[in-house]
Amino acid sequence: MQRIVSRLVALALVTASAACAEATPAPEPTGLGVGVGCPALAGSGRQVVFGDEIQAELGGVLLGSGPTGVVLAHMAAGDVCQWLPYGRELADRGYRVLAFDFAGSEGSRAHGVSLAQQVTAAADALRADGASRVVLAGGSMGGSAVLAAAPTLDPTPVAVVALSPPAGYGDADALAAVPKITSPVFYGVGELETSFAESTRRLYDATPPTTVRQLVLAPTAAHGVNLVVPEAGGDVDLRDRLAQFLTTHAPPS
Repeated sequence: MQRIVSRLVALALVTASAACAEATPAPEPTGLGVGVGCPALAGSGRQVVFGDEIQAELGGVLLGSGPTGVVLAHMAAGDVCQWLPYGRELADRGYRVLAFDFAGSEGSRAHGVSLAQQVTAAADALRADGASRVVLAGGSMGGSAVLAAAPTLDPTPVAVVALSPPAGYGDADALAAVPKITSPVFYGVGELETSFAESTRRLYDATPPTTVRQLVLAPTAAHGVNLVVPEAGGDVDLRDRLAQFLTTHAPPS
């Protein structure tokens, strides 16, 4: 009788151990833990770290799949959370999206690496993940960065999107870069943004007329990324025209 009881106890312990193993939570995603301010959105994608080729450690969130990749570069004093709501929309439309943190934001780190180099590294990371063509998109500071990076990118981006870009930000001299851009460019800005509306017009005018270019002035004071986020005062017409621009020049498949 005692042997039977011992065997039953042993069996119970094995069963309990198996149940505990099944209940063990999955490991946390690898990466730098970007998107701490928007865990639900960041958690819907894959954490990635990239930038070895420029001696940087940059964190980002990958969303979606498909042959057309979109780099999303955030505004000053921001992070991936600014772009992730719109990034989720793009992923749902069939794009492969990488929203990333510039060095100095959250866990991303780099020394002596320009904003344009970081955008280029993000484009390379998208290609390594499976994208065969890349769109560069940025808001405000990020807009200047993607414009500065566009002429240097190889292969050339299929399209560039700059929302409320200043003529330059830090080491990103957008005004010097745009005359060299050959990719289609979408410029968007709020008419009530005063200085940013002026700088966006200057950049549009400096873009060669032989390059496909589009300027959308929205009747709003919404700035940068917020132009495409309804909850932040985004403009419906600008969003629609940007969607059509992407469909025309950078379809998801």
